Amino acid sequence: MASQSEDNQEHGTLTLPEGIDVPVRTIQPDDVPALKRFHGRLSDKTIYLRFFGSMQELSDKKAKYFAHVDHVDHFELVALDPDEPDEITAVVRYDRESGSDRAEYAALIEDRWQGRGLGLHLTHQLIDEARDKGVRFLYALIMRQNRRMLNLLQALDLPEREHREDNARCIEVELQKE
Repeated sequence: MASQSEDNQEHGTLTLPEGIDVPVRTIQPDDVPALKRFHGRLSDKTIYLRFFGSMQELSDKKAKYFAHVDHVDHFELVALDPDEPDEITAVVRYDRESGSDRAEYAALIEDRWQGRGLGLHLTHQLIDEARDKGVRFLYALIMRQNRRMLNLLQALDLPEREHREDNARCIEVELQKE
């Protein structure tokens, strides 16, 4: 297993289909202010679709929770703005259920970066990390009207199961070894 300092290293750069290079790295504890600024740039619709309700600001407590990961059971990648490298433009994370090979998956992309392939590319990197840490299944509870997230999970082209809950769909994908 990699040491924590190895896990904190840059994950490199993603090149989006339009040719823009986006730096990617693991989340770090000192990212709390950047997470709060990131949340402040999200539209009400994006927040509603991700959190199933409104959230005017990201509290210090939640920001600290999201920024502190153990790199095994809780892992998060952030994409950084190529023009302002202190600003987060997207996050993807998993949180493993205690003692299992299943983890909850979440992704959140700043509005101006949505629809450009960033979420899909980050999710592929997250899946590689999850596989390396023994996660076999990722699941997400997604609002039915969140077409982008539903399309992203389908684009992974992995075996999936789904069940419906009220106004949401719970989708689980199996992380097969490549």
